[in-house]
Amino acid sequence: MDSLMILSKNVIKLLLIVLLITVGPVYAKKARQVPALQNHILATNYVVQDIDSGEIIAEQGSREVRSIASITKIMTAMVILDAGQDLTELVDVKPIKGISGNIGNTRVTRADLLLLTLMSSNNLAAKTLTINYPGGENSAVMAMNMKAFILGMTNTHYADPTGLVDENISTAHDLVTLIKAAENYPFVKQASTTPEMRVELKGKKKSRFVSFHTTNSLLLKMPEIAISKTGWIKKSGGCLMMAVHDQGRRLAVILLNSKNTHTRLRDAELLYGLQHGQNLRRS
Repeated sequence: MDSLMILSKNVIKLLLIVLLITVGPVYAKKARQVPALQNHILATNYVVQDIDSGEIIAEQGSREVRSIASITKIMTAMVILDAGQDLTELVDVKPIKGISGNIGNTRVTRADLLLLTLMSSNNLAAKTLTINYPGGENSAVMAMNMKAFILGMTNTHYADPTGLVDENISTAHDLVTLIKAAENYPFVKQASTTPEMRVELKGKKKSRFVSFHTTNSLLLKMPEIAISKTGWIKKSGGCLMMAVHDQGRRLAVILLNSKNTHTRLRDAELLYGLQHGQNLRRS
């Protein structure tokens, strides 16, 4: 009887050893792949979501309300386009104290102002667009908030068209809704993913051409990006939203409050994983 018990114990020990050898490394491999990558993301709030199915691939604090900086300009552009104003019309651009842009004292087409707003996040371009909106800037901001309400962006509020003020707020979750709506605006898709452009600025006596560049350098190596917008002020940290199209799949990659303008790009690349987000799981 004792011999049988000893034999049984030895068999159990042998089975445990075999199990540890064969199964153990699998668990170790999974532990290295998933948590390790997300632990390197510096943004405090993010979501990677399939735009069509709604599947959430990765998220953290996606419903926390945060300042969104120049992410605001996506809604600014959508509302300007909704107004149906002539995009070829030349608009007078006047310098505004505290608003940067390098386009003051010129005349620029409304189309180019939209391009500068989305591509190079030009604050003076965004401000000028809304000053020349029917009813002026206040009406434009009201339209932005109304559109957010209609879209169901319940935790979003716009205070100005540039994103320079802290009170422009949203959540990563709401911004997925925004990027889904932006997919219906071909101009937004084209302008926000333009890497660089020489724009004609008409002066009183002569024109000058100035080159402007994207604020998202990932566009230079990821042609599958269909919509792009960056943001940064002290309150918001580094922000970035992208729609990425590849092999029939549409992903929204949204991140808020990364450490700075450099880490927001690194965070976005990690979140997308260049593999459609398949190397991540929900956190």
